[in-house]
Amino acid sequence: MQLDLGRQPGARRFGLALGLVLSLLAGCGGGSDAPAGDAPYLVSVDVSGSGRVTSPSGIDCGSICSISVPANTSITLTAVPAAGQILRSWGGVCTGAVGSNCTLTRGGAVTASFAAAPTPDPVNLSVGVTGEGRLVSQPAGIDCGSICSAPFAPGTTVVLTATPATGQVLQGWGGACAAATGSTCSLTLSQASSASVRFGAPARSLALAVTVTGAGTVRSQPSGIDCGTRCSASFEESSAVVLTASPAQGQVFQAWGGACSGTASTCSLTMTEARSVTAAFAAVGGPAPAWGTATRLESSDDFNVTESGLVYQVTAMSPNGDAMVIWQQPDGQPNGDVSKVYSRLYVAGQGWQPAVQVPGITDFANRQIVGGRLFIDAQRVVTWIRANMETRRFTVSGGWGSPFQPAAAPSGAGQLNAAVMDDAGNIQAVTSGSDVYHLNLPANGVWREWVRLDTSGALDTDSADLARSADGSAMAIWVERNPGDSSDSMKAARLDPVSGWQAPVTMDASFDDVDQSSPPRVVMDGAGNAIAVWEQGNAIQVARFSTGAGWSAPVAFDAGALSTQDVKIRAAMAANGRAVVAWQSGLFAIKTVRFTPADGFSTPVVATPYALDRELGIDAQGNAQLVYVAVDTWPDPTSPEISVYTRQMLWGQTWGPQALLETQPGGIKTGLALAFNSAGAALASWAQNDTVSNIRNSLWANVRR
Repeated sequence: MQLDLGRQPGARRFGLALGLVLSLLAGCGGGSDAPAGDAPYLVSVDVSGSGRVTSPSGIDCGSICSISVPANTSITLTAVPAAGQILRSWGGVCTGAVGSNCTLTRGGAVTASFAAAPTPDPVNLSVGVTGEGRLVSQPAGIDCGSICSAPFAPGTTVVLTATPATGQVLQGWGGACAAATGSTCSLTLSQASSASVRFGAPARSLALAVTVTGAGTVRSQPSGIDCGTRCSASFEESSAVVLTASPAQGQVFQAWGGACSGTASTCSLTMTEARSVTAAFAAVGGPAPAWGTATRLESSDDFNVTESGLVYQVTAMSPNGDAMVIWQQPDGQPNGDVSKVYSRLYVAGQGWQPAVQVPGITDFANRQIVGGRLFIDAQRVVTWIRANMETRRFTVSGGWGSPFQPAAAPSGAGQLNAAVMDDAGNIQAVTSGSDVYHLNLPANGVWREWVRLDTSGALDTDSADLARSADGSAMAIWVERNPGDSSDSMKAARLDPVSGWQAPVTMDASFDDVDQSSPPRVVMDGAGNAIAVWEQGNAIQVARFSTGAGWSAPVAFDAGALSTQDVKIRAAMAANGRAVVAWQSGLFAIKTVRFTPADGFSTPVVATPYALDRELGIDAQGNAQLVYVAVDTWPDPTSPEISVYTRQMLWGQTWGPQALLETQPGGIKTGLALAFNSAGAALASWAQNDTVSNIRNSLWANVRR
């Protein structure tokens, strides 16, 4: 027999030739005396196409294509196609083998033939779009709008992404995507499929905000408002909402205000616009709030509460009439040059609780370590935010917790300027340095991200203030350097409860500089309207923001008659829109203007002819309290002694007579602080000498309830 091996590769030629020779010898008796069953046998492999043949015994053809197999053993060959290939057939001594394996018990030549795998027919995916928007696939193929069907290989996972057009929202999926939620649908295609998506205009929702004074609850039907705790909610346009007022034990419902009126326990509203409502409760047969007797808050007889005539303290009053004061003072440990920080809680109906030291805060007595803003909610959870944004919480059961802070402040964030808390205990704060930033602190949570409010670029900002409304909106104002000169202007930005912070606007068109010796103030009512007050051009400037018209042009008061000292602007606004603004006029007088939504601003009046310090509060009906430090009469005092006084202005009336808040003999009072709630409860605290002749001074307080 003649063998033609010229076209085989070297290793394969040798293997095939040797295999054929052994086969011929075996057929002829092989010329060997050994029995055939005892001799090893040779297996050689030849591969065509793209693939390999392997065996556990050592063949990997590819590279090793023949092997000697011990007698009386078998060998299993496995065909491994390359990517995109299949095994077409076995040949030689494996002829007839089925599948990827061939098992041999005798030698011989084997062939394995590979070929390209057949391409499966594609399956079609078609989509439909209702409304205005696009549906795009990944992998690419569908972009509907324009291309709404495409073929894909079977087994392909296709992700469809729905993007609504401006003014549209995704309303739902259909077809093979009927179970999808969110903006994407994932399909693995095994057959032709279809899917659909619906876009449409968003359902318009309108905010309803409720403010409660006194002890009671207002609930809505449909559900959403449960005030007490949840005092604002959104309802679909044109929907009917019924509010029900339920007084607490010992209370009576007095009246509705805002979008509701009357004294019935229910109020029905149709939500044709955003609305705000007030509900007033009062004690059954109870008297109007009144100031009590002044109380000394600390008992350190050896160390003053003041330092260089200054008192470092913060105060807060809860909606329920609970209160807290925090102050700094040495106690002699380790010596009188080191101040520590103390707090004292007032519980409505129980009185003052023992003083508690705030742990972990000490410094030299001549350095301020108490400042910032203090809040107490209806559950007596106290939150203290220091100027550097270090924050602590206090609970009756747990005392003071560990301090925490926001994430690292952006460059230019500066320090805390103002903060406000809503009825649920959520806090908002603004800081200013070279820029103005806003942060949120959820009740019992941690600080959220920093949000920059100004767009001043490299222009400096300062003196930010912040107010919130029961409808969920907020207003920030600040002083900002004008481009190209050294004067400042007033800026404002509004927080929309749905869309977030809006772009800042300029409130004044004056070329005069804003005087920051008395920082600007902003206050809001329950419907999102605001009043801003600042000093500019030697006058008090007052601007009004209304939700329908934006900011009005500022109105000037007391032009040319302001005090040459700090005018100490104060402003307070009730949820029903009534407001009072106070400032120092002339040398010592306090002037005020009153505002109502119907009548606008009144003519300024003198609230008191003499005051060295003052604070202002207002209740839900618009009745105002002015607390101040003064001599007994002016311009002819009967005594040089300086005391703490108050005046009340019932709405629609004039300021009432001056009344003492304390009767102690110490002649110097300083460091006045006031906290006020919408029910008319208040906390006033101050420092005063222990006696007429003794320069040692203590911290005192009086509570209005």
